[in-house]
Amino acid sequence: MAEKGKLSKTARASTHFGKGEAKNTVIENDSSRGKVFVEVKKLLIDANIGFQNLSSSHPIIVNKGSFNEALTAVKGALAEGDAARYTVENEEAGQAVLVENTAKEPSKMVIKESPFAWYAAT
Repeated sequence: MAEKGKLSKTARASTHFGKGEAKNTVIENDSSRGKVFVEVKKLLIDANIGFQNLSSSHPIIVNKGSFNEALTAVKGALAEGDAARYTVENEEAGQAVLVENTAKEPSKMVIKESPFAWYAAT
């Protein structure tokens, strides 16, 4: 059996599920895409807006009827102010595209409205 905190030779992490104390993940690079993704998810959860998302490279799909509220929250956190990290590239009914303010390889964040509603995030 693999030691706690170590991956086996075949890199199977299944031995780690449900064992030990929950550890907080610390992301050191503040400008990373993962950090922004985590911030946006937390922002939507705090606002009790239901959403579906697989990873930072997929669009954030917001519950039907909550798109304007979600877009206002995300734009307020990322695209407004003097030191805004993102700018709004395209905004239309039911979809918005935000682009990172960086010279090399800017990432895009897509926010779409779903035709369905999921349970609110808790």
